[in-house]
Amino acid sequence: MSRKKLRQRSCIACRKLENWTDLIRTVLVNNEVKVDLNHRMPGRGAWLHRNCIRVALERKAFNHSFKFEGEIKYQELEDYLKNLSDY
Repeated sequence: MSRKKLRQRSCIACRKLENWTDLIRTVLVNNEVKVDLNHRMPGRGAWLHRNCIRVALERKAFNHSFKFEGEIKYQELEDYLKNLSDY
């Protein structure tokens, strides 16, 4: 039997292709980045490695990915990453 291939997504910071299971999906809700744990939230998603957050912030990758001009809040994403063991 053939195995079903996992979908590939690219990290918005380092731009490397990975299986979607290895990346964190985020969505923009009212100018705040939310972590989409179940990969079911509506809207455009931005995928990120857990250790690429600083590069993404420096490059303003979230603004580009969400096609949003203005200030974006990252508190929920930063809190989520701090709770991960190797952040």
